[in-house]
Amino acid sequence: MNKKLLRILLASFVVLFAGYSLSLAEDYSRPVTPDEVEAFVDSAVEYALANGKEIALAEFMRQDGPFVRGNLYIFAYDFEGKVLSHGGQPELVNQNLIEKTDTDGKKIIRELIGLALKGSGWLRYNWEDRLTRTIRPKLGYVKKVDDSWWLGSGLYEDEMSQD
Repeated sequence: MNKKLLRILLASFVVLFAGYSLSLAEDYSRPVTPDEVEAFVDSAVEYALANGKEIALAEFMRQDGPFVRGNLYIFAYDFEGKVLSHGGQPELVNQNLIEKTDTDGKKIIRELIGLALKGSGWLRYNWEDRLTRTIRPKLGYVKKVDDSWWLGSGLYEDEMSQD
């Protein structure tokens, strides 16, 4: 089975069973792997393509939905840097963050847009933890939905599984 087909199947599984698995065990403190983040974003892209932009953007904001799991959540932007949806910081919606820099001076959103324009990719940056309100190193993964918007998620380095 090729890798792309396997990812699509995994993304479908995540979307179908996300609510069920969350209701069984809401252990948001367990480490997450980069593969799980990619599958999470892939499932969100598949959801957006299947249900449409408006429905998807609302679903990504739902705090009790399958796309917000503690520090793992979906964010959505257009290619101009405007926040369309943000499961971690809903107050950012409709803001343009194209010039946002992290504590190291990295233009986070510009760099994420560059990765999304190429299809997908990973970026290391510093971001405020929505649960502790402290700035922490984070690895973000983004993926293009279509020519007008892209999605992402990420994990804080100290919460990453070494498996």
